Amino acid sequence: MSSNYSHHHQKQFQIDQLVDSWRHLPQEVIARLPKGLRAKMSERQQRSGKSRVAESRIDDLKPTATRQPSDSFKKATKIVVVMIGALTFSAGTQVLTSRLGSMALPAAMAGGALASFLVDDRATKVTTKARLAHSTNQALSSIIKQKESQSFINELGELYYSIQTALIQEIEGKNLGKQLWIDGVLAGSLSAAEFTINFWIVAQLGLPGGLLIEAIAASLPVTLIWIAAAFQSDHFELPEKFADLMNKYEPALFPPVGMTEEELHNLLTMEIAQEQRIDYLVKFVAEGDDSGRLKNLPMAEADYDINQIRDRKYQLEQERDIAVEQRLFAHRAEINNLPNQFPIPEVNLTGLSPQQIKEKEEKIKQQKAIWVQQKTAELKANLEQDLKIIAHRYETQIKQCEEDLTEVQKRYHEGYDRWQEDDEPRSDIA
Repeated sequence: MSSNYSHHHQKQFQIDQLVDSWRHLPQEVIARLPKGLRAKMSERQQRSGKSRVAESRIDDLKPTATRQPSDSFKKATKIVVVMIGALTFSAGTQVLTSRLGSMALPAAMAGGALASFLVDDRATKVTTKARLAHSTNQALSSIIKQKESQSFINELGELYYSIQTALIQEIEGKNLGKQLWIDGVLAGSLSAAEFTINFWIVAQLGLPGGLLIEAIAASLPVTLIWIAAAFQSDHFELPEKFADLMNKYEPALFPPVGMTEEELHNLLTMEIAQEQRIDYLVKFVAEGDDSGRLKNLPMAEADYDINQIRDRKYQLEQERDIAVEQRLFAHRAEINNLPNQFPIPEVNLTGLSPQQIKEKEEKIKQQKAIWVQQKTAELKANLEQDLKIIAHRYETQIKQCEEDLTEVQKRYHEGYDRWQEDDEPRSDIA
């Protein structure tokens, strides 16, 4: 499994290297590329940009998103906060209920519990909103810094960074919206009112240390509520929000999540081939052909395909020869092992003379020879059948390569004819 992962990672690295290199091409080279080729390069820049920023954001969000507590712990925390609030966040309600006699204290505690619940709930939302906005702004700032660190950016580079910014804004844009004013006003006003009344009460007590000590003592209930809000934001709200963002980023990943080993191998192999083909054509436009053999882009395109088809044909022939050789080795091993596989019949030697025993042994030898001969014939028939299957499987693919090669060679000569006529193709290549 680890070796497969390393192999896939290496292929992905090759793809990224090729796509990254296109962002460093001179703009005048990009301008000379056919529209079809530029469109394919742009498509891959967008896919790479989205995948890279999605992977980066998932890595940033994952540590927080994975530490989600249970619902029972959340409820218990909320209850504890309300209970503490009933005891500590009730100065204001005590003033309001002071004329209720024996019901003053229960009413004050109930009011304190309600006020602390409202402040805690609003403060948690305000804190969560602020931290989400901070996380999103950090991600956007990181893209800007990466872009500014580049000494040169062509249109593909502009597209790469703009698509990253667009993806973050699409998924996290609501985090940058204005804070709902009612949340901040409600939490702030209740906190300020509680602090003011607490400070007035503490001031009446005349604590030693002056106004500073009195202000600290008066702020403790409010501070506890906001600490609780920050705790719930960090441990309850943000993990849920971050997990939701991770799910939204997953579709932008390349390769897609959830592919089988075979699907992943086939996809990356195909992508590398396509990227290498594009890169070859781009280099032809940028550098030309030193040998002078390739006169135009259609010839360069056909020449690349010819080499790829020849390599593929050679690879198939090698695989076929190896498959045949392995099957022959296996056949020889099976033949050599046949004498050891003969089921020797049990013989009761009781009462037999030496001559009779010898006759029995000779008979068993004859049976063994006949059995080995029959099994050898069966194995030979199986071998012939397997060799036919191997030959058919590879001959079909090799024949297809030969047909493709003929077609591509035709394109190559057509490109040469166009060059001779000094008539460059009008349609987009690649």
